[in-house]
Amino acid sequence: MRLYALVEVGDSEAIDVFLRAEEAQRALEDCLRDEHDWRGLMAATATRTAARPSAAAACGSDYWPLKTFSDPLRKQVNLTPKDTSVAAITSPVHPQPTPTTRDTPFELQVWRLTAQITEFKREGDSDIHLILFDAGTYGIAEMPAAACVPKKARARKAIINARKKFEAACGKATSSWKQLGAVVTISGVGFWDKPHTQNPHAPNFAELHPVTAIKFISGCGA
Repeated sequence: MRLYALVEVGDSEAIDVFLRAEEAQRALEDCLRDEHDWRGLMAATATRTAARPSAAAACGSDYWPLKTFSDPLRKQVNLTPKDTSVAAITSPVHPQPTPTTRDTPFELQVWRLTAQITEFKREGDSDIHLILFDAGTYGIAEMPAAACVPKKARARKAIINARKKFEAACGKATSSWKQLGAVVTISGVGFWDKPHTQNPHAPNFAELHPVTAIKFISGCGA
């Protein structure tokens, strides 16, 4: 029975019940509408969040103080580059076990050599992995992301600028290998990586890590 019929017959109790039912119905509709709006807002937010790339770099953990030149013994390293070659730094025997602190002569020096960068990629720890080649021998150099280099790192500005210079000249590194062929003079801190199966690599797993300077001789707009 509609409200006007109840008014006409003067049934006040029925009118009161009818009005309470109408109020309850409106409250339910408001609740459902709010729930729908909330779910729509949450879905839109989730979509935007998923579409937005993470601004934070995914940094590493293994040997990370050594790799970022932020270890306790960093001030003992000679920053004046010492000229060498890929063959020279890849010939010594890999120390056993792999050093976790900076306690070998190789790790206490910044080395400088000339080689071809055959290819590069961005690793899972955000480092740019450079494959070096010279006189039939492969070597490795790595450039950490600026966001992964602690404020206390030694030569932090040089490390960051070397990577910026490389990417400005040769393009942004991605998770896929990119062929290159540029010839560079590159400087970096000596680092012993643990033996692994990634190829190519230095025969003794010696690396320049982190890179502190790079100069293009040919290729990438030299």
